[in-house]
Amino acid sequence: MNQRQPRKSKMKLALLCFCLSGLVSVAGAEYGKPIPLKRIPGVTEGAMAAELYGNTLYVAGSRGTLFAFDVTTPDAPKLLSKLRVLKSSRQLAIRNGIAAVTGRQNGIAFVDLRNPARPELLSRYHSIELATGIDLTLKYAYVSNRVYGVETVDLSDPRRPRHLGNLLTREAQSVKVYGNRVFIGDWAAGKILIADASNPAQLIPQGTLQLDGYGDGLDVCGTLVFASTGHHRKSGPAEDRPGNGHGLEVWDIKDPLHPRRLSRFSFPRFYNLGNDYWSVRVSGDYAFCADTHNGFFVLNIADPAKPFCVGHARLEEVIEPKRYDAHGKLLLNSRLADAVSSLAVGNGVVYLTGIKTGLYLAELPGIAAPRKEESIPAAKAVSEKFPTPKGFAGYRPAGMVRAAAVSGDVAFLAASDDGIHSVRLGEGGITPLQQYPQHFAFDAKVRGNTLYVAEDLDGLGVYEILPNGVLQRKAAVPMPWGRSCQQVWAPEGSDLVIVSDHGATIFFLDLSDPKKAKEVFRHNQVGIVYSDLMTHQLVGGRYLFFNWHHSGYAWYDLSGQKPVPANGKRFRFASHLDGAASLGTRCLAVANGGYYLLEANQGGLPADWQRARVPGVKLGGIPSVEEDTLVLSNRRTGEITVLDIRDLLRPRLDKERSLRVPGHPGTVSFFRHRMVIPAGYAGLYLEQSRDSMEPSAR
Repeated sequence: MNQRQPRKSKMKLALLCFCLSGLVSVAGAEYGKPIPLKRIPGVTEGAMAAELYGNTLYVAGSRGTLFAFDVTTPDAPKLLSKLRVLKSSRQLAIRNGIAAVTGRQNGIAFVDLRNPARPELLSRYHSIELATGIDLTLKYAYVSNRVYGVETVDLSDPRRPRHLGNLLTREAQSVKVYGNRVFIGDWAAGKILIADASNPAQLIPQGTLQLDGYGDGLDVCGTLVFASTGHHRKSGPAEDRPGNGHGLEVWDIKDPLHPRRLSRFSFPRFYNLGNDYWSVRVSGDYAFCADTHNGFFVLNIADPAKPFCVGHARLEEVIEPKRYDAHGKLLLNSRLADAVSSLAVGNGVVYLTGIKTGLYLAELPGIAAPRKEESIPAAKAVSEKFPTPKGFAGYRPAGMVRAAAVSGDVAFLAASDDGIHSVRLGEGGITPLQQYPQHFAFDAKVRGNTLYVAEDLDGLGVYEILPNGVLQRKAAVPMPWGRSCQQVWAPEGSDLVIVSDHGATIFFLDLSDPKKAKEVFRHNQVGIVYSDLMTHQLVGGRYLFFNWHHSGYAWYDLSGQKPVPANGKRFRFASHLDGAASLGTRCLAVANGGYYLLEANQGGLPADWQRARVPGVKLGGIPSVEEDTLVLSNRRTGEITVLDIRDLLRPRLDKERSLRVPGHPGTVSFFRHRMVIPAGYAGLYLEQSRDSMEPSAR
């Protein structure tokens, strides 16, 4: 960053003061003068992200539309085009005429922008988990997938993006590429992680910045890192921490292993869970900051050790139906400024996006200026290796194996964009049978001679299973609300199939006649349906148990003409990494480092439940049970934990069978008492019997 002469800074400050007037201050004089904002028409939905590319401003809308504006005249944007790319949008990055738009559970859209008046959707890519943050180089995309880390995607052919590798982090929210490094905003941990990207496929941790708030957006200039923080402080008296984590921190990383915090500038205390977007863009002597409902702030950073705020603005007010303040108090129908979700710095202007109210413009002559795109050193990616563990046979298709449904000696694999694969399981290993490439496959379950496949935007695929693993398509069931289908459950003893789209709702579908499928019930709680959180089979012959993510549990009674909620409580319980399994008359629910044993439709709270743990072992994962064996699959860490549960209250760890697999494993199935592990990009693993193992593997 350039050190400017004091006289020049004073001149720019005078220019800013001249053009500022008219809005109520967010607080006192420490935030400078109010900045007037101009609403820009053309964005017909909430605006989530903005990026400037040449003389074109691109805005990603909340419902997944990419808007293009001609900003040849910076303060008078003119709508050029709009293209529907996703069901929803979160972040946007542009490099070399290619845009990448993240959409959480809807993946990533790659768009050709060479003709801004007619942008072209090139491809959609589903990342390892919820695609949140994004940044690009000429050949690679770096995607933050929250607790699954940062995934590297090969963009050599943007029509066919390809997974290269993944760096596991605590909770990656945003990413920024600078030089041969990747910087990662680690959310609840309140950190910035620095990774060496000399090999883009295998990022290597290089340093950590401990922030005094939750981490998210960031920018890098030379050896300085500018980090936006929010929610709660990480230091100070406990009573002062809630809502006090908002601000901008400046760090010197000349030595990334020994970084120095130069300064921190705090924004007003505020809390609203859900709208948690904090970002910063640096240009010249100024940092332009978006801090959700607190609004927009312009900081003078000519002296990085002593930043000061020269102006601020808030967006139009909206009504928030339900939210909690910094002290946990529930507020209903409160009025507050719309959340600033992102910003883009133009020539004399800054463009702001509001998640409900659209696109805005702040005129900042002499202050705002586009920053030149930094060059990024060429790098060659060497992909991570996926060795087959000892004692297992392997099969690796091109796509990510998210699920494996076993029927007899055939397993049907949900292999993401590589469709459905059928393979034969045998004593000697795995034999490929068929591939069905026409449908994206997220999840798969077998009931009788029917296979149900979650097929993204194609909805729920229903297939009859013929001899030799041949599938005959019987129906394609569209999702309610036109959403994508990403999880499916098909319990025996029922005509119902339950589906979700990784949103906050599960849908119960009557498939007694697949060609006349109908929704009969839906339910949601506070948590999002991230993974396989429901029992696959009925408990007590009539109930399903759902282990809702951080919002308690729910029982559903399937014994009547229509399913009904039978029991449940909302409280902070399990995470999306922990599921539940039916034990026939009882349910096993994983949470809090162990598992709970519940009678059918049992209510109450964990303090009153039977709990089992293994001393010295923190249990977690999606459970699968076969006779006296319990297997827990942790998709985040790759840990497969095998337990002997002949005594349910005193489980014993089977160290010999437990292992950690590469990739991100889904729910484990069984074939002749052997584990069948869908291991993500590592493929499918089949545990070998002792008799069929090679001598070196015994």
